Amino acid sequence: MTNNLSNINKNQLTIEQWFTNKNQGSIINEKEIQRFKSNVLAIKNNLGLVNANLGTILESCYQATLLNLPLEKNFGYCWVVPFKGKAQFQMGYKGYIQLALRSQQYKEINVSDVRLGEIKKIDRLKGIKFTWIQNELERLKAPVIGYVAYFKFKNGYEKYLYMSKEEIENHFNTYSETYKKNKKFIVSSFEAMALKTVLTQLLRKWGIMSVELQTAYENDQAVITETEKIYIDNPNTNTNYEEVLNKLNEEEQLIENFEI
Repeated sequence: MTNNLSNINKNQLTIEQWFTNKNQGSIINEKEIQRFKSNVLAIKNNLGLVNANLGTILESCYQATLLNLPLEKNFGYCWVVPFKGKAQFQMGYKGYIQLALRSQQYKEINVSDVRLGEIKKIDRLKGIKFTWIQNELERLKAPVIGYVAYFKFKNGYEKYLYMSKEEIENHFNTYSETYKKNKKFIVSSFEAMALKTVLTQLLRKWGIMSVELQTAYENDQAVITETEKIYIDNPNTNTNYEEVLNKLNEEEQLIENFEI
């Protein structure tokens, strides 16, 4: 990886130096630097990232800063996820909802699980009719059979997408090496990832994808370097990333030695 990190002693590197080098030729304001610092601080004590490549960690933090999404894990907007000694940038469904609302195109947008007994009718042309269980305590007793995402534009157009639990699981097994091997995810629950999956499928097929939404989707679950994005967890990728990963390994640095 050919970047400025290799030319700076890791014990002298500061947030301002890295951020300034990254934004060379662009106007940088103090708020952007502070957001970047906050994102790095939010993941600095993540033990899973201690041995991850520093460059990929900072690129993920930078991506969150560009999208103006905090990396505080309790918010659930986005995360930096360790994987095979690298760091992945990963969006959460709440982050996608936030970006969609920010585009000023969506009047309503939401996601939900669907419980047994809540599908009233399936019409191949008009879609599924739902009858929601109103008593929340009774609803929680019913097993989850699928997930649904919904949006309504300000012009009145609305659309939803339903995916069964089996369809979601097949999607995970197809596109996530982590899930296929361990039947779980590193930072997200099955439910959170299922809600994100059905939401992103809906937005990509029928939604208005703002520049921010497109950027988020393109970088989601990618190991980001200065020159490319590597979807290391996706076994279907056609990218030959072994050479890039070897270069990253040559410049391995520990985040615990990074000065903030």
